[in-house]
Amino acid sequence: MRHKSIDYDSVSRIYDKVRPGDSEMVTNLLQSWNVSPGSLILDVGCGTANNTHLLSLATESDVIGLDLSSGMLVEAVAKFPEGNFVQSAAENIPFRNSIFDFVYMTEVIHHISDIPWAIREMYRVLRNGGRTCIVTQSHAQIEHRDTSRFFPETVQIDQDRYPHIPALQKMLKNAGFSGVTFRECTFSPVLLGNDYLATVEQKGFSMLHKISNDAFASGLEKLRNSLNRGAKPDYSAEYTFVWAVK
Repeated sequence: MRHKSIDYDSVSRIYDKVRPGDSEMVTNLLQSWNVSPGSLILDVGCGTANNTHLLSLATESDVIGLDLSSGMLVEAVAKFPEGNFVQSAAENIPFRNSIFDFVYMTEVIHHISDIPWAIREMYRVLRNGGRTCIVTQSHAQIEHRDTSRFFPETVQIDQDRYPHIPALQKMLKNAGFSGVTFRECTFSPVLLGNDYLATVEQKGFSMLHKISNDAFASGLEKLRNSLNRGAKPDYSAEYTFVWAVK
C-alpha cells in the first residue's frame, strides 16, 4: 500500500464540485479501442467514478472502478449505485489473472508510489490480446497548463511526480506489453472564469496541496487580479494517451 501524501478522503467531499467527468476523455478512449458488448473493463484509480460512469453509459460493458480512498468510493457508490467498486491500491489489484479486456487509468499515474509494480499488476489482470491505456501528461504539457502560469512552483513538483513518456513506455515493455504507442491530444478550449477560480480556491488540483501556503496565496491573488481585470483566458487541456497490448 502506498503512502498518501494527500488526504484523498477529505478531497472526496469537494471532488465532484471541482472535477466533473470529462466526456472528451471517454470519447478519445473509445476512438482508439473498439469496445465489444459484454467486455470487462477496469478503471484503476477511479476516484468518484466520473469517467467510470461515462464509459459505462457509452458502452454495453461492465466497468469496475478501483480506488484506494474510501472517501472517493463512498461518493462513487452514492452517484453510481449500480456500479461495481473495489477499494485497493493500484499496486495490489485484487483480481485473478487474465480476466479484463481493457484496463485504463486517467490522470492517476502520478499518484502511485511504485509505478512499475502497478503496471505489472495491470498486465497480470489483462487477458491475452487485451489492451491498456494510461492517460497522463508529458513534462512539456505540464508546463503549458494554465495553473503553471499562476502557480509556477507546481511545474517542478509535477514533473517530479509524472514519469517521462519514454520512461513510461519502457516500464510497459518491461512488464511484458507489446505494441506500445502514444498519442498526444489537445482537448477543446474552455473559458476560464469563476468556475475555474472556485476549483483553485478549493485546491481541486492535487499539486496545489504540495506547494507552500505563501506560494498558493500569491498565485491565487494573481489569478483573482487577472479575472478582475476582465481577462477571460481560454485553456485547452493537453494529455498523452499511452497504449499497449498484452
